[in-house]
Amino acid sequence: MFSLTFDDAKFFKECIDALVSLIDEGEFEVSSEGMTLRAMDTAQIAMVDFAMPKESFKEVKVEKDQKIGLNMENLSRIMSRTRQGESLTMSLDESGNRLVLLFKGKVRRKVSIPLLDLNLVETREPKIDFDAVVKLDSSALKESLKDASLVSSYVTMSAEDGAFRIEAKGDNGEITNEMTVEDGSLISLESKEASRAMFPLDYLNDILKGAPSDAVVTLELKTDAPLRLSYNIKDARFTYYLAPRIEG
Repeated sequence: MFSLTFDDAKFFKECIDALVSLIDEGEFEVSSEGMTLRAMDTAQIAMVDFAMPKESFKEVKVEKDQKIGLNMENLSRIMSRTRQGESLTMSLDESGNRLVLLFKGKVRRKVSIPLLDLNLVETREPKIDFDAVVKLDSSALKESLKDASLVSSYVTMSAEDGAFRIEAKGDNGEITNEMTVEDGSLISLESKEASRAMFPLDYLNDILKGAPSDAVVTLELKTDAPLRLSYNIKDARFTYYLAPRIEG
């Protein structure tokens, strides 16, 4: 059994919003060190690695490490009803088969949802020796992807010659957004060698949907290799891997 308490329920809501944009079901691992989740989307194109340390909680009580499988869409709908100023305590009911969500605010609300027996195969984190690391504000990245969507459903990301570029090409035209540290559009860019890969725009938008507008996004690139994209929501860390599109 366990009990996890958030001082601000909206924090957990924001985290679930970031996860549900990519996965329908997931299995959280709960321990005295916090909560983690690693899962693939149903098409096996993207992976999310989520870590919420014990410092994210007001109180952590865990008798033993536990896995809890949940329907993320169901959990997201419940969390969408979070009120301003509410705290949240999560625990299991006496049967151990349902997650209990206790919201405390002006009204005390208690919701229980069934756990899923997912029997998931362990998802391993890809081991990639990335050649470029780019850091920028999530708002700048989101705006560049909006530009790209005007002409294509895919974008090519590249890092070379001290610049990070997002390019899109389609029947309606071509768009290139170029960013550098010198012009203030990038926070930093480190590159061992030129890197270039193409990715589906809809997945990138889903991955970034939950990123706060002031979050720093880290992009790690290698030519024709999966992208690693990460950002934080307060203390919670979100790391995503996205498979590239290889042109024949």
